[in-house]
Amino acid sequence: MKKIVTVVSALVLGITAMAQTDQGTWMFGAGSNLGFTSGKENSDQEDAASQLSLDVRAGYFVIDNLAIGLDLGYSSVSVGGVAGADLGVGPYLRYYLMESKLFGELGYKIGSSSYDGNKLGSTGALGIGVGYAAWLNDNVTIEPMIKYSALSTKPDGGDSYSGSAFGVMVNFGIYLGN
Repeated sequence: MKKIVTVVSALVLGITAMAQTDQGTWMFGAGSNLGFTSGKENSDQEDAASQLSLDVRAGYFVIDNLAIGLDLGYSSVSVGGVAGADLGVGPYLRYYLMESKLFGELGYKIGSSSYDGNKLGSTGALGIGVGYAAWLNDNVTIEPMIKYSALSTKPDGGDSYSGSAFGVMVNFGIYLGN
């Protein structure tokens, strides 16, 4: 029993001690989320949607624990039996809270959307999230995150749509540098 406790303790301490969030480190990642969205058109009609997304990102630690980066994302959306897709790009900031490996993230994406294959127009999303970086070794992480986003879509020649999304995201990260 003592051996098991010793091994588990060493693994837990090792996971938190391997952090690579120092200035000059590059961060690359990919992730996916499952989210649920609610919102209204200008007509005040309430809609609910489910969303599955895939994001690819790169970031750079400008100071210890603070990374800035660029996020490219694709989302598949289903609203009341109508299928849609969004493609967006935008900046993000991520800050790690001291040595705990908890982090907060703020990002903004702009892009375009289409439903049933027809281009709708422009989209924008401001997102905020909280997550944890579980270090698998010196350079690789799995990062579960809870995220909230405020969304806006302006269709070509139609009423605008605004809403909010809440979801759980899991990222896979690679950290290179110092």
